[in-house]
Amino acid sequence: MYRNVLGVLILSLAVALAGCGGAKDKVANENEAKPGRDKELYEDAMKKLRKGRYDESRLLFNVVITTYPDSEFLPLAKLAIADSFYREGGSSALEQAIGGYKDFAQYFPTHKLNCAVKLKIAHAYMRQMNAFNRDADPARRAEFQLQATLQSCQSSDLKPEIEANLQQVQQVLGLHELDIARFYFYTNKAYKAAEGRLSDIVKNYPYFTYRDEALFLLGVSRIEQEQPEEATAAFTDLLTNIPNSEFGPKAKEYLEKLGRPIPTASANATPVTPDRPGMMGRIGLILGKNDLTISEDGVLVSSKGDTKEDSKKSAEKSAEATASTGTVRARVLNSGQTSAPAASAPATAPASTPAATKNPDPSKPASSTTSQPVQEEKPKDEGKKDETKKDDKKESKKKKGLFGIIR
Repeated sequence: MYRNVLGVLILSLAVALAGCGGAKDKVANENEAKPGRDKELYEDAMKKLRKGRYDESRLLFNVVITTYPDSEFLPLAKLAIADSFYREGGSSALEQAIGGYKDFAQYFPTHKLNCAVKLKIAHAYMRQMNAFNRDADPARRAEFQLQATLQSCQSSDLKPEIEANLQQVQQVLGLHELDIARFYFYTNKAYKAAEGRLSDIVKNYPYFTYRDEALFLLGVSRIEQEQPEEATAAFTDLLTNIPNSEFGPKAKEYLEKLGRPIPTASANATPVTPDRPGMMGRIGLILGKNDLTISEDGVLVSSKGDTKEDSKKSAEKSAEATASTGTVRARVLNSGQTSAPAASAPATAPASTPAATKNPDPSKPASSTTSQPVQEEKPKDEGKKDETKKDDKKESKKKKGLFGIIR
């Protein structure tokens, strides 16, 4: 009797273990490439991204990228991963977003959303900017990225927004340099050091609203160094282009002492005194309130979780073009970073300066990176598209396995 019971238990255990092994095989088979499965995974991942479930969405996007390297949804999945980090926010996530956006611009330089991606890189830097009297490195990186984006996206609808963001960033950088120049000028009487900072302001930040003060202090610094010709040039620039400045009367006095003629205002001169913040505004600037208009929307998904219609239409058109010509094989890690492309992918290198981004065709947005021609794959057989659609309908009815649970 005891032996019979023991035999039944052993047989039951063997059957249970066999069932578990079959279940494991079944779950593992869900990760195999199937026609239409990439679209289903991409749509599920987008739903989770819109709901703010960033980690789950990135896992599904990475399945699309690693399992379907020829999918038309591969560029969108890479872009959506960068969007997820941008929407998540925080210094670490924003750096991940910057890396993801740069990878997208590198691997898909002719994509219709390329200018929006480049602008989003600048926004990620802007979201890390500090008060003007603190570390200015994020502001410098944002200004460099905006300059490069403006140069390569002259025909883009985003040009007004790029210029507005550039003006805001240059205002912060100008205040940073002017704050240091004032210290050298008034406190240390170090006129040579002050001249260097003031010259950079006049040369590099044309949108700076304290430009007249920079020109005046530059002229005085040169007089203190016995450079009358250079000082005359600074005072003349001030009276010609900003004649209503509060520093105008003193600049005229210096020119009279130097025996130089008083210039007339230019036809393109600033008609009024530049707008500057009051007492509370200056306190706000010191506390880091830089009045930056930074969109927290991603390229594909807004901050409220809605799909951006303009980006959606552009993405669909680019996806159709990708499907007809093939796409670049690339693999993305779970962190959102891209590993080295396969041998068939183009060997690319990011451009180090805005001058390297030249657009041979003004009608198309250019990339901020230089790349070799992409080796295209042969178009798929048209006859397979109908079969793919049929299989897609069949697979969409099935909700089992690991990804069925996630949905």
